Amino acid sequence: MICDIFDDVLEPHVAEYIQNEIRKVYWKYDYNSNKKIGIQPHWHVFCGENEEEVTKNNYDYLLPIWQAAAYKLKLEEQYQIIGWKRLYMNAHTFGVEPHMHRDDGDFTMMYYPRLDWKPEWMGGTSIWDDAGKNISRYSNYIGNRLMIFPASNNHQAMPVSRFCYELRPVVVFKCYVKGANVDRLDFYKD
Repeated sequence: MICDIFDDVLEPHVAEYIQNEIRKVYWKYDYNSNKKIGIQPHWHVFCGENEEEVTKNNYDYLLPIWQAAAYKLKLEEQYQIIGWKRLYMNAHTFGVEPHMHRDDGDFTMMYYPRLDWKPEWMGGTSIWDDAGKNISRYSNYIGNRLMIFPASNNHQAMPVSRFCYELRPVVVFKCYVKGANVDRLDFYKD
């Protein structure tokens, strides 16, 4: 599996609520997606490592993404995904180009919250081959779209058009499968 893409994951009113809440987020510009070669930071917000922490940190409005995906997409049956270890948001603008990288964990689940994002602004996500030479799959940024892919896949947030003056946010769940050693998800943090 390279990457599965699903549109209209949330009911429209829930997607709109999440978009509006994300507009209020205070972003911190300090995060490198690839610490080995990354010199270009992007905006990042850590939301929590479990539902209790996410709620305590006031990001519980993001939890319906997980709930809808788990139910509608049958995460356990289709992917053996039984939970998530971290929830965070990344964002970038024109001129910020995040690096190709691999994630820790078993699967990465990424949600595009901006319903007003224009396709010509680009800013989608590329899944690269193992050698990092060719794009195997590309998803344009479409609001209320969700991607699921093996965390070991090379991937990269793609540049935003210079004609766009907006922030390109994504919501990311680091997922684990049945029988996974959840502690190993922290191995690649440093």
